[in-house]
Amino acid sequence: MESVVIFKNYVGGRYLIVLFALALVYLLFTEKDRHRRAMFVYMPVSLLLGFFFPITRKAFVRLMGDGDTYYRMLWLVPMGIVIAYGGVKFAGFLCGKCGAAGPWMKRLTLVLLCLAVAFGGTYVYASQYMSKAENPYHIPQKVIDICDVIAPEEGEERIWAVFPTDLVYFVRQYDTDIQLLYGREMVEPKWQYAEPVHTVMNHPATIDIEELLKLTRERNCTYIVLPNNKGVSAKPEDFGLELLDTIEGYPVYFDPVAARMMHTG
Repeated sequence: MESVVIFKNYVGGRYLIVLFALALVYLLFTEKDRHRRAMFVYMPVSLLLGFFFPITRKAFVRLMGDGDTYYRMLWLVPMGIVIAYGGVKFAGFLCGKCGAAGPWMKRLTLVLLCLAVAFGGTYVYASQYMSKAENPYHIPQKVIDICDVIAPEEGEERIWAVFPTDLVYFVRQYDTDIQLLYGREMVEPKWQYAEPVHTVMNHPATIDIEELLKLTRERNCTYIVLPNNKGVSAKPEDFGLELLDTIEGYPVYFDPVAARMMHTG
């Protein structure tokens, strides 16, 4: 039943899966080319049967270590291609059966199919997870501005940095010369990783600067970007940090102590 639940969550509404099922049935009875039958009928059906077969899921969990990504098997099912091919083939059938009106019936069928697919989905740009791109990199501009401040010069060795949780997803998409003490694997709760620096940075209200620097200096981390929505236990400057800039509320600090420790061994 877990596979059934995963399948229901994957397909969302029932509308497109109904179109897919209709296309499959239609192609099963009308497609005569054996290669196309294999691609558009046998292969999708086999994948679905394999997905729902309990032993397949057990083997997947054993090999991958968890079942959280089992839904990705459904990516192999060419739902869109099957619907499109089935619709085109049906339009061709009408074109041959309707005589002089056939070409118009074919065009009308294809238009109706396109509308059916469009109205069966949702407007993706209305999602809360979509936002207008601020730059060609399609990542927040504040991340680019911060990275440009701390990035090493051409030919210099890579640096270590700490970023707030909400920015770590983007840093290495822009500059791989900036190494992070923790990344996406640490901030995803489902993976349950523990990272002391992340624990201090992720305090809900106040960041303990003394504890944070104790941890970062042990690992020669020379740059610290603090969150823009939390307090600190003490002024970072009192512990030797140098404020380089404040970008959209995010203070960007350089730690000369960590830099000296790194170069002295």
